[in-house]
Amino acid sequence: MKNLRNAFSASLFLLFITFSFSQCTDPETPEPDNKGKVGFEMTDAPIDDANVQSAFVTVASIKVDGETYSGFSGKQTIDLLAYQNGNTKALGLGELEVGTYSNISLVLDYKTDADGNSPGCYILTTDNTKHDLSNSANSTQEIFVEGAVTVTKDATSTMVMDFDVRKAVHYDDQGAFSFVTSSEMSSAVRMEDKPKTGTISGKISGNTSNNNKLVVYAYKKGTYSKNTETQGQGQSNIEFKNAVTSALVDAEGNYQLSFLKEGEYEVHTIAYEDTNNDGKIEATASAELLSTLSLNILGITVESNTTINLDLTITGFLSF
Repeated sequence: MKNLRNAFSASLFLLFITFSFSQCTDPETPEPDNKGKVGFEMTDAPIDDANVQSAFVTVASIKVDGETYSGFSGKQTIDLLAYQNGNTKALGLGELEVGTYSNISLVLDYKTDADGNSPGCYILTTDNTKHDLSNSANSTQEIFVEGAVTVTKDATSTMVMDFDVRKAVHYDDQGAFSFVTSSEMSSAVRMEDKPKTGTISGKISGNTSNNNKLVVYAYKKGTYSKNTETQGQGQSNIEFKNAVTSALVDAEGNYQLSFLKEGEYEVHTIAYEDTNNDGKIEATASAELLSTLSLNILGITVESNTTINLDLTITGFLSF
């Protein structure tokens, strides 16, 4: 009787193991979904050249951790100067496995644009001349973007790439345009999680009539140095190199600094003039500013999904 009970127990155990194994290896059982959606967008900051009407880049693909991002909408030629002051160009929406990705890159096509015309990346000046921006014999260039993407299960992350033309394009003494060096290009494109960014905007009034253009720069608090930032830095002599972003003040005095990551910032306004009548404006002076709401312009706290109204009055200029 005891042997019979042992045999019965052994049979039940084998049946349980067999059932469990068949459940684990059943090809009909779907894998658990562990993905989220990611959308990429592009925006821009202004360029300090009055002769430039458009700055075109052709994006051939986006890569995430070295793999082509399947959500990319396809080869696109984008006029960066058309997407400023919070406006963005959608590049695609797709799925990625849950996790954090810090290796994001843009692949630019130097040779042809989205319609097959040459070149793929160029400056269009006011005389409708195309100026090829390629800085090497290669037909493409991969730009590694500053920032990271965090993908959450069953959620959508929207990432904004700020392609700063001012930092990305070099203008030499002979009047030729080109992209800056490969290492400098990476620092010209930053990426932020769009819902986790804020905006500083306002209107500038006061003594502005004697200046052709005003540009407002946002710096992380404590990082602006007049002696350093007003001088050309690096191999391509980039001015205001460490600014997070910038905005051109329009004819009515309005400006907007968009997609700022949470944190403390300082704001500086620079006057530009075409001092030698070559069509390219040069930084000539720093504006002395007062906030109409008595805010500290050297310590502005930006929070997610908020817009700070920072109206400014110019009381004078300090020449460089």
